[in-house]
Amino acid sequence: MELDFEKALTYISKDSGWANKLLAGSGIVLAVCAVFIIPFVAYIFTLSKVAGLASFLLCFIFSILLSLLLAGYFVQTGNRRINYSNTFLPDWSEFGRMMKTGLKYFVGLFIYSLPVILLSVIFLVCLLFVIGNNAFHPAAFLLLTLLGAFSLLVYILTVVFCPLMMANFFKELKILAFVNFNNAFDMLKGNVGNYCILLLLFLALSVLTQIVISILGVTIVGIIFIPVLYFYTYLVAAELTAQFVLCAKEKAINAQSAE
Repeated sequence: MELDFEKALTYISKDSGWANKLLAGSGIVLAVCAVFIIPFVAYIFTLSKVAGLASFLLCFIFSILLSLLLAGYFVQTGNRRINYSNTFLPDWSEFGRMMKTGLKYFVGLFIYSLPVILLSVIFLVCLLFVIGNNAFHPAAFLLLTLLGAFSLLVYILTVVFCPLMMANFFKELKILAFVNFNNAFDMLKGNVGNYCILLLLFLALSVLTQIVISILGVTIVGIIFIPVLYFYTYLVAAELTAQFVLCAKEKAINAQSAE
């Protein structure tokens, strides 16, 4: 089994309710982006900083909840495609389950990203210390250079292997799946070519999406379709990730059969 980009682009059309599910997800994407207009409107009409701040906090919380819902739908889509190959898109009715899954996704992603975050904070603190104390000593410069290079290396590795850990989470739906490197790298055995293709497809999908968005943004009518494009891209990415996991499973089964 190999990755099928064409299938990833068209699989949602096999779901009888795909149009309504796509529009619902697109509406949530739009709400996440547009909800912060409300605090500005509230401030303009009331001229109250308290009202503006209160509405901003409420909108911020609301946007987080909607983001959890979107992430949960994204993950549930991939998980269903992995475990139930004849199913397509989840229903939007299970809000609580999707928010729980979305929360687990973001917590797992945060834990996975902690080394990069910590290294970035350490590098920034050291840099500010050197600048603030005018400690431009050759040794300090060398230390900052090495620390910066190491931080950059860790960042690159984190980005490169993020889809792999995400695929592992799709499969298990457990927070620690994001740092279960043994299980994740087991999927790479005999499947490195597919993973490289997955990375290239993700990159191509991202670039293509940005190009289309820049074209749609020229007109008001086009802007309306941007949330639809964003949500559709999430669904394509979920299918590609699921295909990678299924490829890994198939190759593992074939390897065991050969033995």
